[in-house]
Amino acid sequence: MMERWLVITRIALRNLRRQLRRSSLTASAMVLGIGFLMFVRALEGGAHLMYVDTATRMGTGHIAMEHPDYMGSQDLIDRIAATDLATGLQAVEEVTRPEEVVAVFPQVNLGGLAQSASSSIPVRIAGVDPALERDVSFFADKVVEGRYLEPGDRLEAIVGVEVAERLRLELGSRLVLMAAGAGGELESQLVLVTGLFRTGVPEVDRGVVQIPISTAREWLELGDDATSMSVILASDDRTGQIATSIRERLREGGVDTDRIAVRPWWEAMPELYAGLRADAVQTYVMLVILLGIVALAVVNSILMAVLNRTREFGVMRALGLNRRSVGAMVMVEGVILTLASGLAGMLLGLAVSLGIFRDGVDISWLFGGDLAFAGAIVEPVISPAVLTVDVVAILSIVMAIGILATLYPAWHATRIEPAEAMKTDE
Repeated sequence: MMERWLVITRIALRNLRRQLRRSSLTASAMVLGIGFLMFVRALEGGAHLMYVDTATRMGTGHIAMEHPDYMGSQDLIDRIAATDLATGLQAVEEVTRPEEVVAVFPQVNLGGLAQSASSSIPVRIAGVDPALERDVSFFADKVVEGRYLEPGDRLEAIVGVEVAERLRLELGSRLVLMAAGAGGELESQLVLVTGLFRTGVPEVDRGVVQIPISTAREWLELGDDATSMSVILASDDRTGQIATSIRERLREGGVDTDRIAVRPWWEAMPELYAGLRADAVQTYVMLVILLGIVALAVVNSILMAVLNRTREFGVMRALGLNRRSVGAMVMVEGVILTLASGLAGMLLGLAVSLGIFRDGVDISWLFGGDLAFAGAIVEPVISPAVLTVDVVAILSIVMAIGILATLYPAWHATRIEPAEAMKTDE
């Protein structure tokens, strides 16, 4: 059996060499098409990693721990008690390696009203720990005037540039924040504007105010409680595994799921996750369409080779080669041509992605103004990232095309009758 397949493969390779011009044209189309798609997918993969990184640093972190009802209610009643926060922090330390965790920090987030001497607007008030967030927070890098919050600050606040514009604020301006406290009564807090930030995400720039978490806790009478605790990881590779381990450790520590919900970022930020999934599906649809066009070229090339070798196949049949072996020989030709072209195309895509454009691709000229995607800021320079799942998916599609594109030519070759084939010169 093995000897027969070796003979069939040797004949298939010989036939490809005999039709070198046709094989080269078909292979070139596949190499360029697959190389281009590999580069596009690597660029998209790099963009997705950037979206996740910026979104986690702006919001919930890679893993968010919060009361199960807080996502829906956004109410201080649904907050995490100080003792449960300590248990959650201990669980993170126990299930992760030190190099995996960048930061773990509590936050107090709630809706409220910001009032200046000129007007008032609804805002999202975020109480943060400056000492923990300064090195990892996305907001710290986006301050355009003044400075970010610092340890020891009490009445300082940073606001979005559009918040400042709508309330006619400038550095040093007084701002009154009003929100319902832990007791349900309306509480107010006077703060001073110490910095203005611009993220490029309109809903953030026009509606977010950050203050020290110590100030928020004292103002709202929360003690050491918080609405959430965020975990920033060095890599997103083990986010799901770590979240599951934290849940198990909390359960072992007596903290049930009705007190703390542990959510990886795709559960805490479903809009971003849905956007990334839709973007990936769109790319794979484009990939399938383009490779389908390439498959037609493969069908045409192999079918023309079969039609031009009718007499040859007739002689093979007359010498004792059965229909199955003839069909197998044609299929092997197509698979070899497709697989070799696919691998060459992937190598071309990798060379372009990780070689020529390893420092990133500037896409700012494609768009005007700030760039955002599903609530996450988009940096103008995207570094390509080749993901294993993409390599496997593209290689699988190429193999499928190699097999499917040769089915009809192979079937046609098996229909050739020796007696009829001898009457033709082809």
